[in-house]
Amino acid sequence: MVKITTIGVSHEVDGESAQQMNENLTLLSGKYAGTCYAADGYATIRTQEPEKALKRAENTAANGHHSVFQHSMVTMEIRCSKMIAMLLNSIGVSNTSEKSARYTKMKATSEREAALYEKWHDKLLQEIDRIYGEQFTDREKDKLGYENARYMISVFCQTSMVYSLPFRNIFYVLDWAEAMTNNLERLQGGFNLRLAQELKELVQQLTEVVGGRRNFHDGKNEYFRFMPMQALGIRDDDNRETYGDVYTSKMLASFAEVAQQQRHRTLRVKISFSGQEPGEFGYYVPEIIQTDALREEWLADIASVGEHYPQGMLVSVTEQGLFEDFVLKCKERMCGRAQLEIMRLTQEQVEKFAEHREQLSEYNRMRLDRILENGRACARCGYEDFTCVEGCKWGKNGALGRHI
Repeated sequence: MVKITTIGVSHEVDGESAQQMNENLTLLSGKYAGTCYAADGYATIRTQEPEKALKRAENTAANGHHSVFQHSMVTMEIRCSKMIAMLLNSIGVSNTSEKSARYTKMKATSEREAALYEKWHDKLLQEIDRIYGEQFTDREKDKLGYENARYMISVFCQTSMVYSLPFRNIFYVLDWAEAMTNNLERLQGGFNLRLAQELKELVQQLTEVVGGRRNFHDGKNEYFRFMPMQALGIRDDDNRETYGDVYTSKMLASFAEVAQQQRHRTLRVKISFSGQEPGEFGYYVPEIIQTDALREEWLADIASVGEHYPQGMLVSVTEQGLFEDFVLKCKERMCGRAQLEIMRLTQEQVEKFAEHREQLSEYNRMRLDRILENGRACARCGYEDFTCVEGCKWGKNGALGRHI
């Protein structure tokens, strides 16, 4: 027999103070912890005296058994830089609905960035119109122009998001942010110092969210694995590439691409760069820029705002995971509607898996075959086990051949 009883749901905060929220979620966590010892289920826990649940919560926290505090989610509206958003999105247990840098205009952090954003929007618009003519409406061309021009804008530009995190993990993020701040202040470079300042603001704001009370700390000495250099001072980017049932893939990608890549929660993504001199790995150039003169102009312009750390700055990226989860990534990114940079890098990964087919298990070879056509990478609308409900301008044959 299976029987399900709903015992808790999320709701909007209505007049509840941060201190009250902390107390209420602590009480709930203590009740949830009691389930482990209840002979007759949660109903007996619900009717217990609150003091008993609170005492249980305190003991559970002190003993390091923090999973009971993860049942309750705290949903926040966060206004922050794109870089802070990326750091928060690197936590696998979080949920995010974020302002799109692809479909909305972004606000630059300096006059120079703003001027380049508009300049390259206009230049890219001309190239889109020249190459693709009537394939897009004027509105679509305008959007595509801004989508690619945003590579000129700082990764510290402002964004906003609705962000949900388990109650437990707020306290862990506070620990990790404080530890990262301490490490960043020992490092050199404008990026590191700016991130340190923003992390201090994050700590202040999250502390207010939980009413100023630090219920417990991370006892496992974890950290933001997304940025090992900034978190630990260690350049952890010497992993060896391997393509099998468990894989490690290395690439150079822009901040803008990584912001898309890290959203695949089942995969592990980390980036490595010093944060000292900007552009140590170079800068991304949109494929639509096809002449040497335009390419040189783009690189000169983006380098001129290097001290602002534009989203087109390349970083060293390591992606690790299971092949079966990589296939799920393909069902998102091997698409004509996906950002071109991440589609192209995913396409290259598919080709590498095809080259190392013998390293996959028999069933994973079957999975690989479903994302190939004639032995080559295929757009997701060509997968036999995927049905597209979005529609696009490209179709299966055009998605991988596009330049925008």
